[in-house]
Amino acid sequence: MKRSLWSFGRTVCFTLGVAICLTTNGRTQSTGSGSYPQNTVDTPRPFNPGQNTTNPSAFAVQSQNPFLGSVPTGPVFPGVLDLSLRAAVDVALRTNLGYIDSEQDHQRSRAARLRALSTLLPQIGVESTEDYRNLVMDALGTEKLGVPHVVQGYNYQTAHATLQQRVVDVQALHDLKASSKEMEASAASMADARNIVVLASVSSYLLVAASQTRLATARAQFATAKTIESILSSRVVHDLSPQIDEIRAHVAMRSAELRVTLATTTLEKDKLALTRIIGLPIEQEFTLTDGLTFLEGPPTDQAELLSKATEKRQDLRAARARLDAAEQSVKAERAQRLPSVEVLANGGETGITYGHPYRDYDVEGKISVPIFTGRRIEADVLDAKATANRRRAEYADTQARAVFDVRTALLDLTAASKSVEVSLENQALAVEGLRQARDRFDVGVSNAADLIQAQQSVAEAEDNRIASIYAHQVAKLMLIRATGTAEQDYLSYLGVH
Repeated sequence: MKRSLWSFGRTVCFTLGVAICLTTNGRTQSTGSGSYPQNTVDTPRPFNPGQNTTNPSAFAVQSQNPFLGSVPTGPVFPGVLDLSLRAAVDVALRTNLGYIDSEQDHQRSRAARLRALSTLLPQIGVESTEDYRNLVMDALGTEKLGVPHVVQGYNYQTAHATLQQRVVDVQALHDLKASSKEMEASAASMADARNIVVLASVSSYLLVAASQTRLATARAQFATAKTIESILSSRVVHDLSPQIDEIRAHVAMRSAELRVTLATTTLEKDKLALTRIIGLPIEQEFTLTDGLTFLEGPPTDQAELLSKATEKRQDLRAARARLDAAEQSVKAERAQRLPSVEVLANGGETGITYGHPYRDYDVEGKISVPIFTGRRIEADVLDAKATANRRRAEYADTQARAVFDVRTALLDLTAASKSVEVSLENQALAVEGLRQARDRFDVGVSNAADLIQAQQSVAEAEDNRIASIYAHQVAKLMLIRATGTAEQDYLSYLGVH
């Protein structure tokens, strides 16, 4: 019985946790006392700019997603900085921590390729020595011949050039091909990281734009609530309305004031989050020049979008390159069984002084043939095959995930478009309802409660409209992320010129 209750409790806690995450991520806010239906679709999924990417798994062990951080550069500009969407993305592509990490990983892959290449290139060097020594003859048994026990000190000098070249090394050749493919994969991952930076910075910019709009709306609603409260207070003084109407109006006004405070706090926190993503100094004051606007979604032909994803997605290209690298590694391990040929040469001059040298040289050819290695090569091949099988499965999964991302993004975009349509209609109806409620109140047909409720309905409808437009913009952003064209298409898809 205890185990059953424990299992039930864990299930409830998990469900509540998911609900809290979704609510927080969707920026759902109550605009009045009590709850009301949200005629909108929240952000389609909990937003994580680092997901659905094949960037190095070392990112996963960090306590913070690196794409949500940056390396701030540049001074703080005096006054308030006008920040456009394009400028925010351009700054983020230079300072975002996730992209910087990806660049450094690409440099490491280049270093690994150069290291693999160096084993196939000739190793050339020069050396010069100055040697001074004496020779003890006792060890040679020459004391009976009357030869001195010690030959006095003498010196000689050498100057040589050395050459070492692997003429035949199939394993090193396949290692070079594998490292070249790994470098290709890291280059694709770096390009994919640029799309993730665009996704993170643009979504954060849109969130700030939505918060700015929500704050402006909250201030307008607060001004209206103050006007209504002033009117009702005057009517109560002149015994034209009961005091309960003044109390209701005062509560509505204070609630509207609270919404302004909450909207201001949310805006400042969203702006701080944006500065962290794009790399502005944390003290920099700025305002957005591109607002939150609604633009109909582009044509959504699923077959065309899937074809574009197959062609443009850099994580697919990286997964394919990693599979090719793993297959080359299998060939390299198998090639350990083959003989290798190496040439070593040494030539120069040796003499008592550099002015009286004697030319000398030596050339050595070496053939190495493994006979028995204690099954070490077999173990290396099995290990490489296991890695190749994993990379093959990852590539197949990435292909399926590309299809999943496109189809999911299309569903989200369809739902978000419908949500915007409904929210715009509801807003128009709420405004009309407020107008009629005010007319009825002016002629004495209804009381203040209907007027205050109508005003709250307008506030709720406006909040739904903002949330719906934001969700629609994010859905379009997720669609171009799914097709791998976020950096190229974000301005046109979002209607920014």
